[in-house]
Amino acid sequence: MQKGETISHDGVVMSISGNGTAEVEILAGSACSGCHAKSVCAAGESQVKIITVKDASDLKPGEKVIVTMDLSQGFRAVTIGYVIPLAVLVTAFIGSTVAGAGELSSALISVSAVAICYFVIWLSRKNIDKKFEFKIKV
Repeated sequence: MQKGETISHDGVVMSISGNGTAEVEILAGSACSGCHAKSVCAAGESQVKIITVKDASDLKPGEKVIVTMDLSQGFRAVTIGYVIPLAVLVTAFIGSTVAGAGELSSALISVSAVAICYFVIWLSRKNIDKKFEFKIKV
C-alpha cells in the first residue's frame, strides 16, 4: 500500500447543515468496480449510502461530487468492524471451551462477547468518528 492511496465514490450532495457539514449520497457502482478493497468494504454491499462530510463550504444540494477517504482509514474501519469482533468471537469460544463449558454454552458466551464488543464500539462512536475523515472533490 502506497502512502496517499485513496478510496473514492461518486456522490450527490443531499443537504447542507448550518454547522459546515453536508449529507452526501454515495452512488456505489463504477467507483467500486476497480477498487481492490471492494470485497471487504460495506459501501460495496449496497447501492446507496449516506455519508456526513465535514468542511462542506461552497457546496449546494444536488451537486455531484467525489467523496474520498485514505485507504489506511478504510483498513482501520474494516479492523474495527470485522477483525476485532471476529477475534473476540474466536477467543471467547476457545476460552470457554477450554474452561470446560459445553458447545452450546461456549456458543452463547461467544455471541454475547461479540454483542458486548459491538456495544463498546457503539459507545466509542464519537471517538472513532474523529479518526475518519471524508474529503470532497468537486
